[in-house]
Amino acid sequence: MKEFYTKNKKGIKIGLAVFFIIIIISSIWLFIMPTFKTNKYGNRLKDLDKHKISNKTISEIKSKANENDSVLKISYHREGRIINISMTVDSNFGVDQAKEFANGLLSLFKDEDKSYYDIQVLIKANDKSENYPIIGYKNKNSDSLNFSTGGN
Repeated sequence: MKEFYTKNKKGIKIGLAVFFIIIIISSIWLFIMPTFKTNKYGNRLKDLDKHKISNKTISEIKSKANENDSVLKISYHREGRIINISMTVDSNFGVDQAKEFANGLLSLFKDEDKSYYDIQVLIKANDKSENYPIIGYKNKNSDSLNFSTGGN
């Protein structure tokens, strides 16, 4: 055994070094990887399945927008507990009318969903406008949208 060690001293040291490097890398990998497997929202979405926004509600939002000639385009997107609605309106559409229309969209959601989700409505004009864009935000604890303008 002593002869084997003396003849292969360099190879044994390299083998042990590679073995320990593999152990260290796998330990780091196992320590870091569990965080990648978890949901980025943690347990904040645990009741999400109880508050699904139905396709009917989404189509009602779109049909209400189609009924208004000044609303040219509308889109819906949900990310976690935030609902994003983006609207493109005619640049001649009054700001107060746009805000009223956006607040009217809230009535299409169930009360329990309104108290679960934060809702954002981005209203932008089809042409350059001093009055647009406008963003409305409703926290899950509030009843209506609060608006801020991004126009000049």
